Amino acid sequence: MPTTKTTKSSELALSLPDVHNEIEALQAKVATLSSLIEVSIIVNSTLDLDSVLSLVMEKAQAVMEAEASSVMLINEKTGMLEWEVALGEVGTQVMQKIQLRVGEGIAGWVAQSGQPLIVPDVSQEPRFSKRSDEATGFKTRSILAAPLKVKDRIIGVAEVINPLHGKAFTEDDLDLFSTFSRQVALAIENARMHRAMLEKQKLDQQLEAARTIQESFMPQTFPLDSHGRFEVAAKSIPATQIGGDFFDFMMFENDTLGLVVGDVSGKGVPAALYMARLVSDFRLTSQRYRDPAVTLAKMNEILVERGRRGMFVTLQYAQLDVATGIVRFATGGHLPVYWIKRNSSNGDFISSGGGAPLGITPETQFVPKSLQLAPGDYLVSFTDGVVEAKNLEMEQFTMQRLKMLLNRQWSSPKELVEHVVEAVRQFTQKMPQQDDLTVVALKWTTPQTS
Repeated sequence: MPTTKTTKSSELALSLPDVHNEIEALQAKVATLSSLIEVSIIVNSTLDLDSVLSLVMEKAQAVMEAEASSVMLINEKTGMLEWEVALGEVGTQVMQKIQLRVGEGIAGWVAQSGQPLIVPDVSQEPRFSKRSDEATGFKTRSILAAPLKVKDRIIGVAEVINPLHGKAFTEDDLDLFSTFSRQVALAIENARMHRAMLEKQKLDQQLEAARTIQESFMPQTFPLDSHGRFEVAAKSIPATQIGGDFFDFMMFENDTLGLVVGDVSGKGVPAALYMARLVSDFRLTSQRYRDPAVTLAKMNEILVERGRRGMFVTLQYAQLDVATGIVRFATGGHLPVYWIKRNSSNGDFISSGGGAPLGITPETQFVPKSLQLAPGDYLVSFTDGVVEAKNLEMEQFTMQRLKMLLNRQWSSPKELVEHVVEAVRQFTQKMPQQDDLTVVALKWTTPQTS
């Protein structure tokens, strides 16, 4: 019996170290699981990109027991790896942005191969780049690096640097850090999408404000004649939220109606800003110089003087003598006006015969032109967004199609404008609008005696 007890005690004593090792291994697994749960909580705690990177990498540095950690993200525009966040001793430095080509350095190799990597001693590693150490003064001895991967797309590389307490990074560390990095990648992608969404919302708000301001430069109501001698209507539809097309009406004290239609080169914010100032300048200039050709010449001088490379405008400016029906006009690089005669089944495109777009060269000459309207005649002005609109077969609406559309009897300028806009919409079907579209119609009627 004593012999039996001694044997059992000896067996128990021999198994204690194994139990102890198993307990340590279990505790390590619990700690690892706990750390991953904490990371998951952090990942879901914020959608701010900088906060996500800082919080997660701070946790990675603590769990991996390293002196420093970093994240390098691939710039989608340049294709370069850029150092976005650095913590630990590196993080205390005043840092410049560090860029690496994919394939350059340890991080570049990991980004290129998509494989994690342990580098026990960077002095023995030819792939190691000293650029970050030279920029920060930090001394890198050992690196554990893992790719940041979303599905099959690598978006960057995460690193922990220099293990503490004289330890070395192990394969278990590599597995743990790779798991960390998968969560980091997901967090970065979510934060990036959130940031992009916020930026788009901000841009949409700014564009909406710009559109409202731009619309304020357009006539909010159309001029009316107490004797019913003319009617006008107009519509302008930008290709984006804001555009470069515009129209305006001016009433002068000598019973004269001014009508201007313009098309600024380009689209979007630059064209809208150019247009807004141009409309203000035109209103002032048209009051000082009543002749249409002279007005365009003076406007051209203004635009050339403060010209911006690539920016110009086509203009068509007409003045109607409300009492007589005489129209004087001049054109600067714009499409011809269409004259619909009441007693004819056909109309004509009428050009002033001269004048380049405004804002290009100071030597431009503008040719004056005049015509006599009969009661019931229409004048229709438009921009190239009408005739150059394309359908799904990439066919253009064309001047000829517009001519055929306009050659009929109209009850009012409003009917004409709405009909043209709808015809273009039907023609283009589901094709996205490529250019700003503007239509302006003027009808001169039989003078009425009071």
